[in-house]
Amino acid sequence: MKKLALPALLLLAPLLASCAAGGSPGAAASSAPPPAEHAAGEVHWSYDGEEGPAEWGHLAKDFAECEAGDAQSPIDLPDHAETKLSEHPKISSSPTVGESVDTGHTIQLVPDGDASEIEWKDNEFDLAQVHFHMPSEHTVEGKALDAEFHFVHTTEDGQVLVLGVLAQQGDENDAWQPFIDGAAEPGSDELPIDVTAMLPTDPTFEEYAGSLTTPPCTEGVDWVVYHEPIELSAEQIAVLKQTYDNNARPIQPQGDREAYEGTITVSQD
Repeated sequence: MKKLALPALLLLAPLLASCAAGGSPGAAASSAPPPAEHAAGEVHWSYDGEEGPAEWGHLAKDFAECEAGDAQSPIDLPDHAETKLSEHPKISSSPTVGESVDTGHTIQLVPDGDASEIEWKDNEFDLAQVHFHMPSEHTVEGKALDAEFHFVHTTEDGQVLVLGVLAQQGDENDAWQPFIDGAAEPGSDELPIDVTAMLPTDPTFEEYAGSLTTPPCTEGVDWVVYHEPIELSAEQIAVLKQTYDNNARPIQPQGDREAYEGTITVSQD
């Protein structure tokens, strides 16, 4: 697997998240990059009020797709999609370490080395970063979960596949504790990343064609959302909530798009 630079569209909105008016963002470390809105030519966007999701398409010319697009994310997913995929993606991972970053919209964990690679549709997607939303952006049969994590994977030519993992309150999750620690102290480095351990054990997923969930809302993103949620303890969820507790874009019209169900093969190098 090759280490890839983050494509321009992800630099513009690397976390698919924003600093919600009702949230309590953690203090950004001095090593963290400027908030995502600075990368968008000083255009500020939020999840509430005059700069909230309903207005994103009017804030900048580059954000027009947020309103005009017809394949936007997130959407409400079925419990199980009726149409089954005949082709199955393969994900391979290698334990590595990374740094946590508070961008002003969410906390992301950026791997220092090769963390995971997804082979699908004649492409190889490499993990660029992992971030979270609270509550979940995707809903299942109209129900939102406590949180949602996005494993953003990219190709060398800038194609994007996002592996979505829903989360609900339950038992403490040791595999996710490094992410939680990084959220508590943004700027922390050498945080262990073990993608295989962080994913649900059930390989079933729902797949559909969508977009980035923050400005510029670029379409052409392949979404693969695990059916089974992971569990986090109440204490782990509380740490995330102390950073950003309302950074989820509302559900978007599905239109004539169809969700498909498949299974993913996971292996560790």
